[in-house]
Parts: sequence; C-alpha cells; structure tokens
Amino acid sequence: MHYFQGTTIKLISLFFLGFFAWTFGEYVLHRFVYHKLKDASYDTGLQYMFHGIHHQYPSDEDRIILPPVPGLIIASALLGVFYLIMGGEAFTFGPGFLMGYLAYISIHWMVHSKPAPARFNFWWRHHNIHHYQQHDKAFGVSTPIWDIVFRTMPLKGRKTITILKK
Repeated sequence: MHYFQGTTIKLISLFFLGFFAWTFGEYVLHRFVYHKLKDASYDTGLQYMFHGIHHQYPSDEDRIILPPVPGLIIASALLGVFYLIMGGEAFTFGPGFLMGYLAYISIHWMVHSKPAPARFNFWWRHHNIHHYQQHDKAFGVSTPIWDIVFRTMPLKGRKTITILKK
C-alpha cells in the first residue's frame, strides 16, 4: 500500500511546509496560550503553570523544554490530526513539523545555557529581550519571522517587564 504518491519536489515541499508550520505554531502557542491575550502577562492561572514558572526561573533546566513523555504524546496526537486532514501526506508533513520542534527546543536550550555559544547570539538576544525587558514582544524563539509579520519585534530601549518574585 502506498501512503504517499508524488514527486520528490512535492515530498521536499511538504516536509519544509511542516517545518515552517511549526514556526507559526510556536509563535501562536507562545503569544496566545502561554501569555494572556489582554496584556501578555503570565503570572497567574494556566499561563503561570505552563509558562510563568519558566519566566520566573529561566535557567532551571527542568523548565526549559517539555519533558519527553508529554512531548511524544502530543506529537502522536498531532500526527493523528495531520493524518485526518492530509491523509498519507501527513507522513511527510509531520516529520517536517517535528524537525521544526526539535530545532526550536535545541535553540531554546542553547539560549538558556550559560553561556550560550557565540553562534546563538542573535537568538540569545532576541529571546532574552522577551524574558528580561519586553514580555509582550519577541514571541518567536526559532525565528523572528512571525514577530515581524505580526509586529511584535522588540522596541529598542524599551523596558517594561516586571520580574516575578514569589
């Protein structure tokens, strides 16, 4: 049984579409789920439980990335959703999406490492502006593309964040 019939270009395109879809999903999740819609805060309720703890303790290795078991459960569920929507093409799109996620967690891990390697300077600066200066800006971790599109790039010299003290 053939799950996917298509050209090599179509396979490569679907893979990279999955990768690109992850970057959008990452931005949407970070901006609209992990931060409150009203003011982009994260200090109460579900936002605190899922993300505010990470803002409060950004160098805590246990809070930098999602643990493997929940990650695998979520990845399996997403592959199922992709399959329902795309059929067999999900087996090409899904790995691209997963590779996008793996790139994201690798970058996120590196920018929270002390010290981050020099090759991660751009990501380190962008993400640390989000953590320490403007929690309502710089939601993209793996890429600033969606911050540019949705006008959430950091503003030079603006410092508005209140560090949580619990």
